[in-house]
Amino acid sequence: MSRFRMYPTAAQEQRMLLHRAHARYVWNLAVEQHAYWKPGRRSAPGFAEQCRQLTEARRDNDWLRVGNADAQQQALKDFAKSSSACPAGSPATSTRTQQ
Repeated sequence: MSRFRMYPTAAQEQRMLLHRAHARYVWNLAVEQHAYWKPGRRSAPGFAEQCRQLTEARRDNDWLRVGNADAQQQALKDFAKSSSACPAGSPATSTRTQQ
């Protein structure tokens, strides 16, 4: 994989931060759904159901719709992959790290 240094303009940087914030929000919702699961309840929704829910949420919320749908779905895909690899349950909530 090739790696290139990015030099975004201030507007591009703000747009990327907004995409990252939306992806983090979607990840945290997935964590919340899986944390709600207890024995005796229906299982938490899987990737396909969460994608359907995301589509509905994007339809109903303008602020979420302005974000990149691919980045948001990738957050769900990453969550599904990490939760299947995590033997103790759901992966941790995603938080913003200061750089």
